[in-house]
Amino acid sequence: MVNSIIEGIEQYFLNCDVLKDGCLRVDFLGNKPVEYAIEVLPCDPVLKRYVGGDTVRQYLFAFGSREYYSQERLQNIENSVFYENFSDWVEEQSQAGNLPELPEGMEAQELKVLSSGYLFDGSMSNARYQIQLQLKYYKEAVNG
Repeated sequence: MVNSIIEGIEQYFLNCDVLKDGCLRVDFLGNKPVEYAIEVLPCDPVLKRYVGGDTVRQYLFAFGSREYYSQERLQNIENSVFYENFSDWVEEQSQAGNLPELPEGMEAQELKVLSSGYLFDGSMSNARYQIQLQLKYYKEAVNG
């Protein structure tokens, strides 16, 4: 059982076979390729509120990476292909019902890709790419 949503998301992506041999972090991306980071994005979490207090919520986050980058088009195409494959993996997993484990009282409903992978910041030797995602989940009301 996980203790937080971000922990469940991290464990989920540790099982992604599309990732290259690179370190996966939360809210931190180093400056050397290849590294990955999950970063929480601001949003209104409640999408729908039921009379009894249960809610359908969203958790927005960016999945970023530090990749090799240059004027060489093949390297940059490879980076874009990684994000196409990553996006396909997320969609296939979500459609199959393979979703992140969440804390008690919460149940993941859908993991959705909100943007294509894009170059966020580039230098002459490496670049940060990222993709934005949404986890929709059901949360039971806390009675207490």
